[in-house]
Amino acid sequence: IHHDLPKNLEGYYQETGRAGRDGLPSECLLLYSAGDAAKQTHFIKEMSDPTEQQIARRQLQTMLNYAESAACRRTVVLAYFGEKTSDANCGACDNCQNPRESYDGTLPAQKLLSCVYRVSRNRGFEVGMNHLIEVLTGADTEKIRRWGHDQLSTFGIGKDLARPEWSAVGRDLLRQGFLEVAEGRFATVRLTDRGFEVLRTRTPITLTKPMARPARKPKRRREGAIECDEILFEHLRRVRKRMADERHVPAYVICGDVTLREMARDTPTSLSMMEPITGLGTKKLAEFGQLFADVITEYFETNSRIALND
Repeated sequence: IHHDLPKNLEGYYQETGRAGRDGLPSECLLLYSAGDAAKQTHFIKEMSDPTEQQIARRQLQTMLNYAESAACRRTVVLAYFGEKTSDANCGACDNCQNPRESYDGTLPAQKLLSCVYRVSRNRGFEVGMNHLIEVLTGADTEKIRRWGHDQLSTFGIGKDLARPEWSAVGRDLLRQGFLEVAEGRFATVRLTDRGFEVLRTRTPITLTKPMARPARKPKRRREGAIECDEILFEHLRRVRKRMADERHVPAYVICGDVTLREMARDTPTSLSMMEPITGLGTKKLAEFGQLFADVITEYFETNSRIALND
């Protein structure tokens, strides 16, 4: 688990590689915020060598692009190291398991970029993304009134979107290079040359929809169910291997051992009963859910020691 943004993609690649040294499938989680980028930018500014500064800025932007990318994570890493792959879907990363949609984001992008420009011109200094979103959504705060941002033409023009949606737009504009995190102690943002050009020419912009957060599903608890049927678990592992061999992919691409153990514990025998199982997203549930449910049903039908209605 990374709870801070790594300095560069090389370091992140090496660190995540440690998770798989035992040869078993592993999950990697990267947590970060705009403040992480601001902190890294502040450290870069303190470098005495201009060449080192330039390299560090480029590496940081690459890391931000990776974190916000909607493309296959494996493809992004391979491309960074100069390797090409014909398969744009690894089947294992979050973006491949739950692809995000793109949309014409020209209007919201123009609103946010215009707000950045007008706020900066109004007082001569940059502000953070949260303040920009408050201006767009017409928030009544002491800071907005004190700085006169409630008098800007962009004040309240973004009430059609919720704050989390504007945050997603802002992150996407940062990733695509229309905005950048300004140097300094605070996570303020400013327009890049590319952002100015978009404002001037009204160039169409494509944005990526953020991944929807599904409501947490209560885990199904069957009365009298055993903790885990080890025989069923091993049987499910053999079935998983067969599925993987047929698709020419590693077994973990189908699902992990934790997922199989939950199946062996909760014994779901239908697609709806399979939904609460950990590790089965929408795509995997549709592709493998019923197959595993049928295997479990057959297992109980051929093993008289456990009945389906136990």
